[in-house]
Amino acid sequence: MHSTLVNMEIEIVEEKENPYFKRKELKVCLAHPKSPTPSKLEIKKEFAKRYSVDESQVIIDYIFTKKGSNNSLAKIKILSEKPKEIKEDKSEAQASKTE
Repeated sequence: MHSTLVNMEIEIVEEKENPYFKRKELKVCLAHPKSPTPSKLEIKKEFAKRYSVDESQVIIDYIFTKKGSNNSLAKIKILSEKPKEIKEDKSEAQASKTE
């Protein structure tokens, strides 16, 4: 599967479904000739659009580019649902700090 993003080609090397964590795990090769390594934000937007999910559901573990190379490897996770925000009760947080 190939896609183009601002002088960048995306090739999905491996795609696994992880039902335990309710996510897809991807290993991708990014070819970006005559361009610097794409930012996490650019990649996040592209995969959110490609998989029709919110950007908060796309997690980029790493992007690795060898020095002088125009190819990068990235590990990306696509969550099947939005991550839940953790709300901490202020009184509990202050109580634990004073102990």
